Amino acid sequence: MKRNKWTAVAAVMLCLIMALSGCGKKAADETTAAKKDETTKAAEEKTTEAKKDETTEAKKEEGASGSKTIYVIGKESQYNHWLCLQDGAEACGKEKGYDVIYQAPPLGEVDIEKQVSMVEAAIGTKPAAIVLAPNDTDALAGACAEVQEAGIPMVLVDSKISTEDYDCLVALDNEKAGADVAEEIAQRIGGKGQVGIISAVPGGATIMARENGFINYIKEKYPDIEIVGEILYSQNDSSKAMSQTYDMLAAYPDIKAFYTTNTPTAEGIASALEEKGLGGKVLLGSFDSSDTINGYIQNGTIAACSVAEAYNMGYESVAQAINLIEGKDVEKFVNSGNSIVTPANFDDEHIQELLYPFGK
Repeated sequence: MKRNKWTAVAAVMLCLIMALSGCGKKAADETTAAKKDETTKAAEEKTTEAKKDETTEAKKEEGASGSKTIYVIGKESQYNHWLCLQDGAEACGKEKGYDVIYQAPPLGEVDIEKQVSMVEAAIGTKPAAIVLAPNDTDALAGACAEVQEAGIPMVLVDSKISTEDYDCLVALDNEKAGADVAEEIAQRIGGKGQVGIISAVPGGATIMARENGFINYIKEKYPDIEIVGEILYSQNDSSKAMSQTYDMLAAYPDIKAFYTTNTPTAEGIASALEEKGLGGKVLLGSFDSSDTINGYIQNGTIAACSVAEAYNMGYESVAQAINLIEGKDVEKFVNSGNSIVTPANFDDEHIQELLYPFGK
């Protein structure tokens, strides 16, 4: 009996030892497998990072060894805004070792087809990058898609398109700027009365944002201000803007202010107001400067004018293009800034620099 008892005990002990050995082996196997997984994962991550580095270096090498030409295609080539933008773009290119070629349609913002053909021609030269101020949100979208398909960095400046076929947009916040002008005009007319809008060319993102910023702000903040009639469009023709102003004054003799979205239209409206002896009595809110516009601000015919930091806009657009060429990350939107100019701050040093970038 004793022998059988000890035999049974020995058998139980043997089973326990085998079970413990099995568990230990299983734990060891699991630990080994986990270590293998960690090693594999680390190796994969290292490989991924290496590939990213290789891609970045390849982009840098491609930018350094390829074309050194950047096309900047603007909307205009005669007003201060575009002349300053061109200067900023060319200065950045010179500083960073790139050739910047500035072009614009001969007829300006209304010449949409010519601007499309300019983009297509630029693509054919295989430049390092293209910077574009699109004259129309929809009409230029296809051309921008072609730039992207060609593998060319695409930077928008001043205005955007209706699609996401671009890498970066450098512009002021046009909607906010429109609201800022609205606040200044609303304060000056006592928060009530009639306001008319004569805009520039329909269809451009910049123009629409400036319209919406003004209209939405007035509707939200100043219910006693009535925006009369429909939005009229001058097609960038100062003479047409003058005629439209006369018509609106006749239709709404109690009108207190006008609002517009660019330089040539503002020049036409201001001229009409002065001819009618209403300069400074019927107010005008506008965008962008010229020597003529500056005179209207100084004498009070224009009560508020949003002036973009155009030099900075041009400089930053090329700087972002170069970042893309060199494989660096860029933000989708870069705010280039603006200032609201009034008769009250007209003589401030920074305002004078904005208004007279080439001297008086």
